[in-house]
Amino acid sequence: MRRHVRQFASIARLTALEAVRQPIFLLMTTACVMFISLLPLLITHTLGEGAKLVCDSSLAFYFVCGLVLGSYAACSSLTHEIRRGTAASVLSKPVRREVFFLAKFTGVAAVMLVFSTAASMATVMSTRVAVPPYSFDWWAGVPLLIAPFAAYAAAAAWNFVTQRPFVSAASGALVAALALAFILAGFVDANGNGVSFGSAYLWKIVPVGALIFLAIAVLTGLALSLAIRLDTVPTLSICSVVFLVGLMSDYLLGRHAGGNAAADFFYRILPNWQHFWVVDALGGDGTIPWSYVARAAVYAGLYLAGILSLGLIAFRQMEVRA
Repeated sequence: MRRHVRQFASIARLTALEAVRQPIFLLMTTACVMFISLLPLLITHTLGEGAKLVCDSSLAFYFVCGLVLGSYAACSSLTHEIRRGTAASVLSKPVRREVFFLAKFTGVAAVMLVFSTAASMATVMSTRVAVPPYSFDWWAGVPLLIAPFAAYAAAAAWNFVTQRPFVSAASGALVAALALAFILAGFVDANGNGVSFGSAYLWKIVPVGALIFLAIAVLTGLALSLAIRLDTVPTLSICSVVFLVGLMSDYLLGRHAGGNAAADFFYRILPNWQHFWVVDALGGDGTIPWSYVARAAVYAGLYLAGILSLGLIAFRQMEVRA
């Protein structure tokens, strides 16, 4: 048992490191953070709803980027290893296929958690920047805009001195810079006066960010299961279709589920992303209770258990060649 735990931890750590070293992870994370940071400046016609527009747009962009990045990281981490023969080399040792497959998912999910944390911090800070009408909160906006440039400069210096990979260093530096900017801006208000930490932040955004991460985790598990038999492009295509249909499942299938067996079957088997996309509930003084997040986490966990079980059955029956 202890040996399996060590194997699981080692494979998960190497999977996470490999995913972080992919340039697409750094590029998409940086693009997501920069777009969210610039939204208070890009949206001009707010009609008094600047904070809501920035919050909704930021979370939507974070949702889409996370789904694409999670799907790509999941299928590339498994498909590429099967093609290169790395998976065969690992499985030729006393490593069970269940340990290998579940560790792969855990490693990718850990990377997506880091991405979600960065996007959520950027969303909270960007929304704070847009709260004052016809003004700009420099105490939150400037650190948020500087963070990516400071991270890249630090990673370039680190790469020059140590000759370590730039991409993984920049990814780590970006998250660290965002966390530092988030902490420093949390102790001042829009006028630069010292306040208790976080009093100027809209913390009700955090549960929505957690729900989006759960949706990303579900689609990551689906992509990993599909990657056992399919290449990267077909996997991404199927995940995109599942995402789009799942967003409209209430309209397309839900209203017909009571009287149509086929509609009822597909409505139950497809993930309903509306359980995780609840931004409309933040309007006015609305909040998302953590009890709802817990129920959504149970739904995501059960769905993931089913998807990963099917993927594990397919992986056990698959012939892995060197």
